[in-house]
Formats: sequence, C-alpha cells, structure tokens
Amino acid sequence: MSEQCAEREHNIEEGLRANGFYVSTTVGMSMKPMLRNRRDRVVLVPVGEERLRRWDLPMYRREDGKYVLHRIIAVKKDHYVIRGDNTFKKEYVKDAQLIGVVSEFYRGDRHVQTDARGYRVYAALWHFIFPVRLLLFKMRRLASKIKHAIVK
Repeated sequence: MSEQCAEREHNIEEGLRANGFYVSTTVGMSMKPMLRNRRDRVVLVPVGEERLRRWDLPMYRREDGKYVLHRIIAVKKDHYVIRGDNTFKKEYVKDAQLIGVVSEFYRGDRHVQTDARGYRVYAALWHFIFPVRLLLFKMRRLASKIKHAIVK
C-alpha cells in the first residue's frame, strides 16, 4: 500500500472518530452507475450499535487492507453479503471489517439520503435486475471473444 493510500485511510478513520463523519469523493468504478468515479461525494458515519440493513452502503476493509464501498445485498447472522453495483462477485464481510456507512451522498448537485424510500427502491430494483445484467455482461464478453477470434 502506498504512503498516500495509507494516509488517506488513516484520515477516514480519524475523521470518523474526531468528527463523527467523513466526506470523500468516490474513487473507482465498482458502484457505477449510482456513484461515478471522482465525481460524486459520500458522507460516511460510524457504524452504530445496531447491525446494518440490506441496501446500506458500508465502507469496509478487505483482508488485503484495501478500503471498499459496496452495497449490502443480504444480512446474515455473522456476516454481510456485499456486492458493488458494477461488479458480479459477492464478498462476505464481518462486522469487525466495517469502517463506516454512507448516510447520504451527492451525485453531482443531487443530494440523496440512504434511508430515503427512493434510494431503497432504487437499490432493490438494481439488485432485482442483477441476473439480466449478468447475462448481458456475459453475452458482451462472448461477442468480444468471437470478434477477436475473427479478426485474428
């Protein structure tokens, strides 16, 4: 991990402890289309005493030390099942890995509260169409392989 990344991660945890919140611009494509790379901002708050709920957006630390912000798609007794909106692999995250949770975000000028009904409906619909998105992804990948085989 680079010094800059380590410093940023320390700042996230320090900001949550000192201020009770941390505001950051999103980095990465894994939550696209909802959150856009280096364009949108999230407000993180500490995880409370209650367990998080389905559709919440926790920031957690992977075993390799990287910080990730993805959506909870299922809550289990001893872990959460989490996946990014633009990814197809599930991750299994324990409470001890959680750093904070998004309470609101700004998509451009639009302000969204993550406990608002509109956000919850969006998250449920995005999850509901997952099988269609996965099929389209696989079809596009197959078409690309066929194209490359023909071009060679």
